[in-house]
Amino acid sequence: MANSSRETCLLRPALLTLKKAIICLLLAVQAPFLSAANAEAQPLTIICSTDNPAGSPHVFALQKFAQLVDLYSNSELKAVVHYRDNPDRPAIRGEEVNVNMLVSGRGDTGDNLHITVVAAGNAAQKIEPLGFLMLPYLFKDSESAKRLFTGQLMTRELNEQMARTYNVRALGWLIGGFRHMSNSQRPVTRLDDLVGLRIRLPTNRIMVLTYENLGATVLPMNWADVPAALTNNVIDGQENPYSVIAYSRFWETGQKYLTENGPFLWTGPLLISEPFFQSLSAQQQSIVQRAGQEAVAAQWAWTEAQTEQLKQQLISNGMQINELEDKPKWVQRSMDLWSQQFALIGSGNAEQGKALVDQALEQME
Repeated sequence: MANSSRETCLLRPALLTLKKAIICLLLAVQAPFLSAANAEAQPLTIICSTDNPAGSPHVFALQKFAQLVDLYSNSELKAVVHYRDNPDRPAIRGEEVNVNMLVSGRGDTGDNLHITVVAAGNAAQKIEPLGFLMLPYLFKDSESAKRLFTGQLMTRELNEQMARTYNVRALGWLIGGFRHMSNSQRPVTRLDDLVGLRIRLPTNRIMVLTYENLGATVLPMNWADVPAALTNNVIDGQENPYSVIAYSRFWETGQKYLTENGPFLWTGPLLISEPFFQSLSAQQQSIVQRAGQEAVAAQWAWTEAQTEQLKQQLISNGMQINELEDKPKWVQRSMDLWSQQFALIGSGNAEQGKALVDQALEQME
């Protein structure tokens, strides 16, 4: 009996050592699987950016998209939104650069970007078929625009062409209201009043030609440079929807007179990098597309609900809003330019450009 107890005491250290060895072995075997499980639990980050501030349709749509992506993916996808004057996530460069980053697949500063919202005029500088959206007086109203942006042409045919040729696709289209002209010099109610005014336009050929043909002195300029140019009297005016004029507080830059001429409807694609989109699983693609479509639909309703409120905000801040007395002249002179732009819209093929415009007009009926 004594011998048995002595043997047990002698064996106990060896048993403990063996037990520790087995535990260490099990932990070593499980470690890669635990690490893999932790890695799988990390959400996939989608980087979004716009060079516009809070309160803009751009930021509204991107933040709505981020909420919906998180909801529909059970937090497996996480969209982070960068925008102007955001101290935590400032904008990643300007609109024009953002389009170049997505089309080229890289940023010249090493920044990464998956999704952006830009004005159609800026997008068309790199994506030529989108130029038809800037034909003056193309849209009768926002309802016709909705029919176009939810139809076969924009959701499938043109989208697939953009994906193949330009490395981007549109998850949806924002509609921000008609673009109206403002200036610091005088009321503009007739075509003759426009002559000599220095008006900023995006560096978009169709938009520039439209205002030049109407008699303005056009200074094409990147969006980021506009506030300073207005403040320093480099330009007399600009044109944008009520929302952009309001959130930019252009009355503080001397913009006193607004004319409801509305040759262009502000629209903008919610663009995603095609290589990034194709790197997602089929389920993730479906989630991203659903979130994009629902985000722009929410933006449409948001913009419509606040249009009159924004107009009153401009008036209360001292801006004078005028209507055109000779609008048919503006429309006719502007639409005379259409046929000259078909080659540009068709990437050198005028017949192809005209066919695209005709198809768009048919879908808007």
